[in-house]
Amino acid sequence: MPTKLSADDLREITARLAEEADLLREELSATESKMPSLHADCDLDAADMGAKVIALEALRADADRARNLLDQVLATLPKVGTPGYGQCTVCGDIIGRDRLLAVPHTEVCIDCARAGSGG
Repeated sequence: MPTKLSADDLREITARLAEEADLLREELSATESKMPSLHADCDLDAADMGAKVIALEALRADADRARNLLDQVLATLPKVGTPGYGQCTVCGDIIGRDRLLAVPHTEVCIDCARAGSGG
């Protein structure tokens, strides 16, 4: 049976989410600041252009991943401590304490995650 979250757990989760949000904002800013320099260089030969396109695609993928995770983290912050927080959105069971401490923005229990029902 999953252990209920204590007040200390909720404070730790809130602090971790806030810290993760700050780190993701920094990562997103750093990634986005690299994009203009790749766009600026127009005097490239075909091989350089191919490398530039690959680098831009990788930066966009990194930015998209960071943006999506930041959105999840920011959406989770106001839910911490509310009645629905920590309940699996797939099966309705309580998400285990250890899982929430490890991945505080998760919306699915470990069984549903393993079954491929979410992350």
